Amino acid sequence: MEETKGGPLDNQQEGLNLARVYEAIRELALARNPDDLLLRLVQKAVAFCQPELVSFLVKDPASGDLRYALNQGEKAENLKDRLVRKGEGVSGLAAETNQNIIIINSQEDPRFNPEIDNLPGIEIKSLIAVPFRIEKAVFGLIYLINGPGKTAFSLEEFKLLQTLVSFAELALERIVLVKELKQLEDYDGLTQTYNAKAFFSYFQREIDRCQRYGHDLSLLRIDVDYFEKIIQTFGQEAGDRVLTNLSFILKKTTRRVDLISRIELDEFLVLLPDTNRNGALKLRERLLKILDSQNLRSTGIPYTVTIDVHSESGTEAANFYRLPQINAWINQLKNQSQKRKYPTPGEELAELVLSTLVVVKK
Repeated sequence: MEETKGGPLDNQQEGLNLARVYEAIRELALARNPDDLLLRLVQKAVAFCQPELVSFLVKDPASGDLRYALNQGEKAENLKDRLVRKGEGVSGLAAETNQNIIIINSQEDPRFNPEIDNLPGIEIKSLIAVPFRIEKAVFGLIYLINGPGKTAFSLEEFKLLQTLVSFAELALERIVLVKELKQLEDYDGLTQTYNAKAFFSYFQREIDRCQRYGHDLSLLRIDVDYFEKIIQTFGQEAGDRVLTNLSFILKKTTRRVDLISRIELDEFLVLLPDTNRNGALKLRERLLKILDSQNLRSTGIPYTVTIDVHSESGTEAANFYRLPQINAWINQLKNQSQKRKYPTPGEELAELVLSTLVVVKK
């Protein structure tokens, strides 16, 4: 009798839970942009798990550090832009090893280090860390915390959060790819590098990021020597071969995070985030060596290039605006609609995902 009486109630409760999960997944799929998606994911984590604090941490592709980019909870302001060093604490462990982690009782789990894992004004009893992945690469982390006065997270909540994150990953991938299809006009048709307008939009954002976080930033300006004479002597088709060969070498020699642009007829700019002058000079020498040995064999044209190196760090990155080669473009962009000085968490995450999903830049 007891089984008969309890069975329908259990089934009814399970049906209600499934209905809530399906509704949550549907809402994630309806997200309009990356920021909207992250906000919905955090809200669903709050609704299902009732954490004291929930955060989304974005991974820095250069350093591997995690930054608290989006936080909800009573003490969320304490964590704004707080950094977790690469591999440090439970969140760093989850990001570096690409594993989902639940700690039911921090006092009994050896992975938890109170000196590292406890946050300002927040004592942690139970936590969940689920990496946000695209094609097995970790770009961020959703992090749920409960203190001593709250109930410990359950395995059911842990599995549910993993399900929500998996659907959010798919939704973000779709958003990013759709946006990329709309922005194909950002690329130069001949070399498939950025055109000037698109390049300088990213250029300004990198300068802002450099000033904010004190990073190094370098810029290579590359000119094809006597390009007009090449065209006059060998024809336009030969000139195109030179440009496509040069762009191919730039893509193969630089990193995925570097930005390459054909800025004028025979001029390229290469932006090198997190690169000091010494690193930029090494790249310059490597490029010159490759071109010296390969350009004639690849194109039939014995062309050479001139490469200028510019490097700055931290607040000094504003000096890039004074370079005469880019000053005119920067002034033109400033006259256009004003953009946010810093990317939002969703925009930042989308850029990282884009660098993995789309290889046209390289």
